[in-house]
Amino acid sequence: MVIANNAFVELAEAATFDQLRGRALADFVGRPGIDLELIENQLTKHGFARNVGTVVRGRNGESEEPVELSAVRTGGETPHYGFAIRQIGRRLRDLPPASQELPRSVEQLTELVGRVALKDIVRESTDLIERLCIEAALSYTSDNRASAAEVLGLSRQSLYSKLHRYGLGNLMDESE
Repeated sequence: MVIANNAFVELAEAATFDQLRGRALADFVGRPGIDLELIENQLTKHGFARNVGTVVRGRNGESEEPVELSAVRTGGETPHYGFAIRQIGRRLRDLPPASQELPRSVEQLTELVGRVALKDIVRESTDLIERLCIEAALSYTSDNRASAAEVLGLSRQSLYSKLHRYGLGNLMDESE
């Protein structure tokens, strides 16, 4: 590292920049062997990388803070790199799960690659498939929840829970 601002020094859990000087960015940013390679590939291909979801690890490697990283690279024989790192942990914690709209297509999910961790893409994919199956079962059974639960191999209570989770159906009338 050649230079870093005070915000990065704080994220890296260092007292001063001198504790970071000369260390590789990979010591602090990204999941080992994944994120920085992805960012480097984007920089090589496009000259920039935008809004890549990653983490900044503390100086001792014990803590991780979710961040969004954007980067640029200058051309020439000795390229220089610039990084903008924004903390997103608080923003992620403050979002209620119901307010996050699920992707509706494979294309939208694949666009998340490189910006979101695989485990989060898998979770979103699972949620998407589950929601689509519930919607199909409700359509197939003309909105008969008991039959839809049976078609899906769920208890009615599990189906009601999933309906509530995804905001599906008229949940006002739960006396069915």
